[in-house]
Amino acid sequence: MWLRNEGRLFGVVFVLFNVLLAIFNVLNYRVASRATVPCVVIVAPTPPPPVDTPAPTAHRRNAALTSTRPAAPTASLTWTDAATTGDQNSTTTPHTQIVRARNSTREETPLPLNYTLPWETEQRDKYTVVKRYIPADRPAPAYDESVTLCTQGTFEFLQHVPELCDRWEGPLSVSVYAPGTDLPVAVRKILFLRKCGPPCVRLNVSWHLVYESSLAPSRLEAPLDTADMAEYEPLNCTAGFKPLQLVSEIRSSKKLPYPINVARNVARQLAGTRYVLASDIELYPSLHIVPRFLDLVSRLAEKEMGKVIPRRVFTLPIFEIKKEFPAPKTKEELVKRVKEGHAIFFHKWVCDACQNFPRRDQWLKTLPEKGKEDILGIFQTTKRQMPRTAWEPIYIGTNEEPLYDERLTWEGKRDKMSQMFELCLLDYDFCILDNAFLVHSPGIKTLSSVDQRRRAPFMYKNNAVHNKLLAQMKKKYGPRKGC
Repeated sequence: MWLRNEGRLFGVVFVLFNVLLAIFNVLNYRVASRATVPCVVIVAPTPPPPVDTPAPTAHRRNAALTSTRPAAPTASLTWTDAATTGDQNSTTTPHTQIVRARNSTREETPLPLNYTLPWETEQRDKYTVVKRYIPADRPAPAYDESVTLCTQGTFEFLQHVPELCDRWEGPLSVSVYAPGTDLPVAVRKILFLRKCGPPCVRLNVSWHLVYESSLAPSRLEAPLDTADMAEYEPLNCTAGFKPLQLVSEIRSSKKLPYPINVARNVARQLAGTRYVLASDIELYPSLHIVPRFLDLVSRLAEKEMGKVIPRRVFTLPIFEIKKEFPAPKTKEELVKRVKEGHAIFFHKWVCDACQNFPRRDQWLKTLPEKGKEDILGIFQTTKRQMPRTAWEPIYIGTNEEPLYDERLTWEGKRDKMSQMFELCLLDYDFCILDNAFLVHSPGIKTLSSVDQRRRAPFMYKNNAVHNKLLAQMKKKYGPRKGC
């Protein structure tokens, strides 16, 4: 009797225990299922500042990914390391040495290095270059099937990129100088443009980063799928740029000059086509340059078959227009604005000699024949020699042309002059195109005494470098009359 009652009691306790265990498991599962939605970020360590790096060296970064891609609403970009102390822009900012994944509970765990990031980094003197940080979504065209527009800027000027790509029927390579706190600001703006700009921004534009290695972020982060980066930011296209808080004062506080030639060279060297147009971000091209230029090159190849081809580049005349008017897209529209007095040759009131190419007034009178508007030709072939040694043309060329000297800064002016002098010593032909041009974003440039005083120290440095370069080039190539 006693054994039977004890057996019943044991059975009741056993059943009750299992019921409670089942309830506990159900509750625990429901809570966990809500709390473990992953929000994974790939983090790539940036290299420490170089010590007397003799030459650029490229290396590929690897990271790991062990989770599936999170849904866009729960994903995010994180730009600061919670474990890092001190000023993010300090020259002693530590560099993260391991790759971590972060989930919604802010827990971080090291991951094995078996995931390849889309970018590479390179050291160029004191600068770190992040190549193809955000590549274009569209596959690159074949080497001879397009022309790459190569440009550069800081975050304040990136809003010009949609206009550039809307006019340019080909790939764009854009270098962004973004030291310290400029970096997250620049990337937020890029993501906004990819999501809210015309489709060509996402499809055709590849973005590269340039910053001082001493002002590198403690780590460089990217979403899982760079093709859809804009989805990872809560961007409101109708609200515009204002909610993005695009403010950073590190360049002014540290008096950092803009390394325009570093950015120029990076954008140009990372182009995937034979022909490149290394231009400035505020210079808008006329329509249909790419197909017309490729047709011109094809016609020249047939005409010159079996002949010795001289070194040459293809120059585009440059203009500027009053801010009340949109930038012209065709030569007919441009000529009309010039006749009305609303458009002028570029730098007319700043440095007229810098854009004074031969017979430029006649160029304005040479309009395409009716029915031949899509044909691009050569208006005149010339040299960059006396009396036009101040001429700074922008041209379509190749990566076989000399690079721009990276010691010259934008603030110091004359940043293209030494390259122009080198082209003269190499006896380049400058083929001025007859039905293609560049026009600055609306607004006529004038000299500013305040700006001149601010730039004076940098101009002194640029002049010293420029004079040294000219002496070195004369020794290297020998003198050439007229240069």
